[in-house]
Amino acid sequence: MENIKTYDIMNHRHINVDIAKGLPLEAIDDIISRGDITSWIKLRDYCLNHPEILDDVLKITGRYISDPTEQKYHLWHNLALFLKEGSLNA
Repeated sequence: MENIKTYDIMNHRHINVDIAKGLPLEAIDDIISRGDITSWIKLRDYCLNHPEILDDVLKITGRYISDPTEQKYHLWHNLALFLKEGSLNA
């Protein structure tokens, strides 16, 4: 698989990220809630290259899944499920 550089996923408001150790929950939440499309694409690529992070994405999005106005969390929740299980849950 192509080695994609994801070190510059997003400048976080106050989060120091050592990408070699993974993305902390706060960084993932920040990217989902405040990131632009470029940040989202980089997070998606990171998820494709590091599937172990999908459980963290589901943990974060699960907090918002009952709120129909949080569409970005619904998108990321379903994307993580698709990547993890191979099917979308509507």
